Amino acid sequence: MTIWIVLAAITLLVAGFVLWPVLRQRETGADAASDDDDQNGNNELNHDLAVYRDQLAEIERDIERGVLSTEQANAARIEVQRRILNADQRIKARESGATSRIGKPSLRIYSALAIVLFLIGGFGLYLDLGSPDMPDRPIASRADEINAIQQAESINSDRLAALNRAVSDLSQKLIADPENLKGWELLGASLMALGRPVEAQTAFLEAVKLSDRDGDYLAMYAESLIRGDNGQINATARGVLKEAATTQSGDPRIQYYLGLADAQDGNIAAAVDRWIALANSASADAAWLPMVVARIKDAALAQGIDIEGRLDVAKAAPSNGPSQDDVAAAQQMTPEERQDMINSMVDGLADRLDGNPDDPEGWARLMQAYMVLGKQDKAQAAYQKASDVFADQPDLVARFDALAKEIGITAN
Repeated sequence: MTIWIVLAAITLLVAGFVLWPVLRQRETGADAASDDDDQNGNNELNHDLAVYRDQLAEIERDIERGVLSTEQANAARIEVQRRILNADQRIKARESGATSRIGKPSLRIYSALAIVLFLIGGFGLYLDLGSPDMPDRPIASRADEINAIQQAESINSDRLAALNRAVSDLSQKLIADPENLKGWELLGASLMALGRPVEAQTAFLEAVKLSDRDGDYLAMYAESLIRGDNGQINATARGVLKEAATTQSGDPRIQYYLGLADAQDGNIAAAVDRWIALANSASADAAWLPMVVARIKDAALAQGIDIEGRLDVAKAAPSNGPSQDDVAAAQQMTPEERQDMINSMVDGLADRLDGNPDDPEGWARLMQAYMVLGKQDKAQAAYQKASDVFADQPDLVARFDALAKEIGITAN
């Protein structure tokens, strides 16, 4: 109860400090001085108008006496009239400014209401989201958490340092040997892993030219264009993908991104058709297959598209996954028993990778499995470990980065 009293007191105190100058009705010295200035200014302008009118009358008298010629009189009259108009406009402007200041009390009221509503809204939001009774978490009790974060940051820092060294070394080698096709490919993959897709475009374009527009390199170039445009498939990327589709390349990115282009054009049915054909032609242990299957199901559900019997979803399971008998047995289990079995399988995969980490497909499956189970911290750890194990292979690191982004793992 004490915490609520303290919060209420602080809220009222802050509200008082904010509302007091807004609600205060007494004119400040500055306002009074401003009104005096306006009054004095209007008196001076009215005096100037009287002088200008006298000057007009004097011009008429000078014409009658023959002192001014007609041309001189007209010029003088125009100048005086211009001054009269200018003075009259200045008077109207001052009167308009005074009128706007008269409306200040209503502005004060509106401002006060807005501040009160803001305070009430903030209090309501705190009631919904706040946790005033949550106990403090001293630094000492968070040592393991802090150490884990620091270790992950250190691993990520080492990976980035290795990639930056690879970019520097490759750049120097390509200056001396610009015809090195593999060098351009590795440079592009390294830049993609560093999150620099726009720079990677140049490297992949060189690889496309040197390979005589090979489909695999066209797919790499298209992906760099897409990631450089925040996932949008522009006309250039679309053209590159269509060209790649006419080659013998089996790179899955070609059909996946062409389907994504269909989806961005609003043709979801065509995208689903293309993705289903891609998934059904894939090997069962393809690291990207679960992601594509999930994308198909989401699109079909959102658009009401019937995919019954069209998708070979059994391929989404790892090749060393459960047998048909295991699946049948799992259907007879309670939800708790089924969850224990799934956790056991995932733990077994993690243990196998600890003993044999040189398995990129296995790491990809582990990352996906942890995300499906809602264990994002373990998925993050698997992603970092895989990136560290294959730090000297920028193309694999780039694939891990792309997969992590796709399934929702946040990179440090």
